[in-house]
Amino acid sequence: MTNALPGKEPSPEDDLIDGGKIMSIFDHLGELRSRLMRAGIVVLVFFFIFLGFAEQLMLFLKAPLVAALPKGVNALHFTGPMDVFVINIKVAMLVGVLAACPVWLYQFWKFFEPALYPKERKYVLPFIVASIALFVTGISFCFFIILPLTLSFLLELGMQVGTPIITVTDYISMLMLLLFGFGIVFETPLIIVLLAMLDIIDLEMLTKNRRIIIIIILIVAAIMTPPDPISQMAMAVPVYLMYEMAIVIVRFMKRKSGDAKKT
Repeated sequence: MTNALPGKEPSPEDDLIDGGKIMSIFDHLGELRSRLMRAGIVVLVFFFIFLGFAEQLMLFLKAPLVAALPKGVNALHFTGPMDVFVINIKVAMLVGVLAACPVWLYQFWKFFEPALYPKERKYVLPFIVASIALFVTGISFCFFIILPLTLSFLLELGMQVGTPIITVTDYISMLMLLLFGFGIVFETPLIIVLLAMLDIIDLEMLTKNRRIIIIIILIVAAIMTPPDPISQMAMAVPVYLMYEMAIVIVRFMKRKSGDAKKT
């Protein structure tokens, strides 16, 4: 099996990794397993570290909820004797995965590096740095801006008909969905640029299908956020802007590549 992808003409360089060894399907699977294990070990290390600080982390994570609730209302409730113990594990794992994002994002891009031409591999390091920055930006944007707005809207709507009784399980589940959702969708421009570099998509496809992309973005935002228009639009608008940014980047890279070919 070669590393050449559809739309790319195979060359002898396509089958080589850094050591000059031809990669078979088993080599790819072995490398994938190796990189997953490295990322998993780092996540586990962070998990055990943060497990000892689960109570302090929970105080930090529930701060937006405390701020959105009326004074005197208890922020979180639990319904079973194991709830708090299980949530401590979930919180430690959540923060561990987020803290380890530089490692597993590095492993992700390094896994795809052999699929690129040697002249394209110089972009791997910028991709790694940009993906880490975008992921951190996404979860920060979600926690400090979107989450308070979403909670305020939903709680104000709910208190018109009753008293809020929010369980710790429901809150952490919503928090995990929002944080990972925003972190992942903020990677959109890099994924688009990567697909363009691999000739899986082209500039014409990106520019002609804007309406379809808008619909897809709205659907994804509706699935990955609570059922309120504020959080849905707060995810959809930045993602579409990043889509347009990706088009600009792809156009620049194609123009630069065309100039290089002429030279």
